[in-house]
Amino acid sequence: MNKIYYVLMILALLMTGGLCGCEDFLEESSQDEMRPSSVDDLKELMMGVVYPAGVSFHNYLELMTDDAESSFTNLELAITAIKRYEGPFTWQKNMYELMESNGLGSSVKTYEHYFSRIMGCNTVLDQLDKVKGEEDDKLNVRGQALAMRAWFYFMLVNLYGQPYNAEGVDIEKTPGLPLLISSTVKDDPLPRVSVARIYQQVEEDLLEALPMLEKYGKENSKYKVTDMFVYTLLSRMYLYMEKWEKAEEYASKALEKNSELINLARYADGGVFTDGVYGLNSPEAIWYGYGNDNEYESYDWSGFWRYRSYWASAELRELYDYQDDTWDRKDLRYLFYFSWAPVQSIYPNKGITWGEKKSGSSALSSQCVKGMRVAELYLNRAEAYIHMGDEKLALDDLNELRRHRYDTRNVAYQPVSNLTGENLLQFCRDERRRELNFEDHRWFDLRRYGMPRIEHVFRSDVDQVPQVFVLEKGDPRYVFAIPDYILTRNPALVPNP
Repeated sequence: MNKIYYVLMILALLMTGGLCGCEDFLEESSQDEMRPSSVDDLKELMMGVVYPAGVSFHNYLELMTDDAESSFTNLELAITAIKRYEGPFTWQKNMYELMESNGLGSSVKTYEHYFSRIMGCNTVLDQLDKVKGEEDDKLNVRGQALAMRAWFYFMLVNLYGQPYNAEGVDIEKTPGLPLLISSTVKDDPLPRVSVARIYQQVEEDLLEALPMLEKYGKENSKYKVTDMFVYTLLSRMYLYMEKWEKAEEYASKALEKNSELINLARYADGGVFTDGVYGLNSPEAIWYGYGNDNEYESYDWSGFWRYRSYWASAELRELYDYQDDTWDRKDLRYLFYFSWAPVQSIYPNKGITWGEKKSGSSALSSQCVKGMRVAELYLNRAEAYIHMGDEKLALDDLNELRRHRYDTRNVAYQPVSNLTGENLLQFCRDERRRELNFEDHRWFDLRRYGMPRIEHVFRSDVDQVPQVFVLEKGDPRYVFAIPDYILTRNPALVPNP
């Protein structure tokens, strides 16, 4: 459709201009040529410039956590793959430039990718009152656009701003991001508003969107925003803000609508997880969000077998209560949530590698692998309960999740019951790590846990002695540097330290 094509071009031009130096093209251009005329046009526009299915915003993010480690072999193609992600794995300030110089190109333009979709949301919102269509349809689309704008800003502020709960940081003053809530982009460069102001906007957008989606979004698919999406994001947001009662409230609202979890024991005999927690048949999937299994392939060199240049860390692997016993495997997540490299003599490194939470069906091999699902709601609520002093309720939620993850074909699940205080909180954090790894939660969790010290061992050359790289506790690198080319385009931006 020509109208949609032209709007897509406009959004590209706006982003190329670095969020400044552009007037409102939609207002200045021929209305019959450039502007959507119906709510159906806006629905189509949403699928093109708002929803990120299949998009990899930051396929390097998990490499920066303690869930990842680097392996090494002197095979030439493997070394190329190792060097490709050296920047983020060793927490270099210029990691974007390093990744781009190593052949990753536009796939690492995280800041731009998020803002381009924020502009897509704003375009839809600004055009809704100007198009034809049923009011119910318009309100449904409005709710979706508001909720997606909230999600984009929530992710951005947790990449480029200080954690909301950072000790000694005034969130009313510490810089967050430029705030764009209109598709009109003027010539004046946009400064960064505070982290608190971004959170305020996220909250306002979600609370405005929620009643629209509750009433008019009942038929929205899991590829789109639903009221469950909003409940989940509100629960996550309030968890980060340490507003425990609110986090519990919205997790409970969501769980009242859908509390179903996949029982992994159903698959223990055959050893193939055919549905996947993000599979199209998954009852616990809330939003088929973004990313795809191919982004993990960036850490490989290709051949009949794959060599993984980065894989799940020993620290993460040791958290699982798994045993290689076909009678009782115990925690099945260790078996089903990861890919496994084959044992081959020519590959000196072998074993557990990267996330495998999509469907086991080859017909669904390109589906999203990061989004929202019911398991997070149990974990959010359990953590909130602990901070509220309701330890029994927290254990109930944790045990309900674990009961669906253990091998119960022949042995009954044994509930965890003897943990209290800090021990219970640490167990909850470990359970979150066991369940949500490689879904872009861990980096954000580490930030809100106080930005702890992390070590990574790295080697990229056969003649190089392995080096230990350290991200110190509270390190400024827990906040991403805004890329230099973005700072050049918008001189009003204050760079991060």
